[in-house]
Amino acid sequence: MVKRNQLIKILVVASLLCGCSSTSAFHSETLVLKQIETEDQTLELSMETINEVWEVGEMPEMVYAEYEEGMGGISWIASYVEGKKATVSEDYVVTYDSEGNVISKTAIIGSRQETEAVAPKMQFGGSVSVGSEFYPTMVTYGIDCAGCYVSPEGTGGTSAGVTVGYHSVRQANGEMREGIKYGDYYIVAADPSIPLCSVLTVYDHGFSGEGLTPGVPFQAIVLDRGGAIKGSILDLFKGSQGNTNISNDRSANTKVVIERVGGRSGSNACKY
Repeated sequence: MVKRNQLIKILVVASLLCGCSSTSAFHSETLVLKQIETEDQTLELSMETINEVWEVGEMPEMVYAEYEEGMGGISWIASYVEGKKATVSEDYVVTYDSEGNVISKTAIIGSRQETEAVAPKMQFGGSVSVGSEFYPTMVTYGIDCAGCYVSPEGTGGTSAGVTVGYHSVRQANGEMREGIKYGDYYIVAADPSIPLCSVLTVYDHGFSGEGLTPGVPFQAIVLDRGGAIKGSILDLFKGSQGNTNISNDRSANTKVVIERVGGRSGSNACKY
């Protein structure tokens, strides 16, 4: 009688001679190769070829590609283009017993392939999409800014239909709440290319006060527009122009990542 380990070696050699292989990861037809009858059972052995791919090494550093005229998109927005680690792939012959347990796995000689890493790239001229970035100069504004309308009750309205006061904001549930935030978000005015109710994360800013700490990221929601808010400029709402709780009226070298694009408008503006 042929011992099990001897039989396995025979099956593997047979598979190599026949050139059986598969380029599809972890997939191929399973072949019944041999049935060995014993006194109390029939032992069934089967074989398949699989392809395994795994990443190696570290991801290269991010590369930023400048905008080129005529390439389309928005010149001041950078979108992710590509990037992957180096990979290695190899084909294997795998033999199983009748219960599906692996009893042999052997690499097929000459099947090993390697690919080089591709540096991740952010390309300026991108789109307003989740994960895209831009680098604005941020300024601040209040409801009593030049050209802004303040009602006799001391309130104004944003382009998204949200009522704001000198130090209060009407929430999605209709409550007029103290502070300068809508829900968990600070309010910003942005260029029309970024839809109202989009959510942004702001990094590397210099604002402090009203819960803000220089250099600590915060999230903001686009609820407003402005005649001077064009391109990558962002205007941070601070309630009143005279609000001295915000200690900085301008922040440069800021990075903004788009987390969510657009939403509803009207009396329940940006309600999620």
